Amino acid sequence: MNQKQEKTKCIIENAKNYISTPYRYGGNSKSGIDCSAFIKKVFASYHIFLPRISSNQAKKGLLISKDQIEKGDLLFFSTGTYKKINHVGMVIYISNNNIFFIHASTSNGVIISQLYHKYWNHKFIMARRILYSS
Repeated sequence: MNQKQEKTKCIIENAKNYISTPYRYGGNSKSGIDCSAFIKKVFASYHIFLPRISSNQAKKGLLISKDQIEKGDLLFFSTGTYKKINHVGMVIYISNNNIFFIHASTSNGVIISQLYHKYWNHKFIMARRILYSS
């Protein structure tokens, strides 16, 4: 396992520790967290510092196409009426026909969802790579 794979594995394991944490807008802890704080916190634990807001996180790293998505990549969504990025999740697993990502959802807190689920696929805007091979 190379350095990038090792770091990705650790970040994903750290993220999974938040599963079932309730959603709280503006929240920043295991008592309640929002999507961008969740991503910011998980990456910060490995000295990778991201902005606090998902639309600003979407300006970091390398833009990648859907067919290039790897574990550890960030997925950005627009869940509102306008095509403005307001949600982020991190890829944790890829199967032959789906991409699984962890995120803080408003209805269920920190959960794992599937990108190709009709709702998320329709709301998907872009993917970005924050973790590079060094």
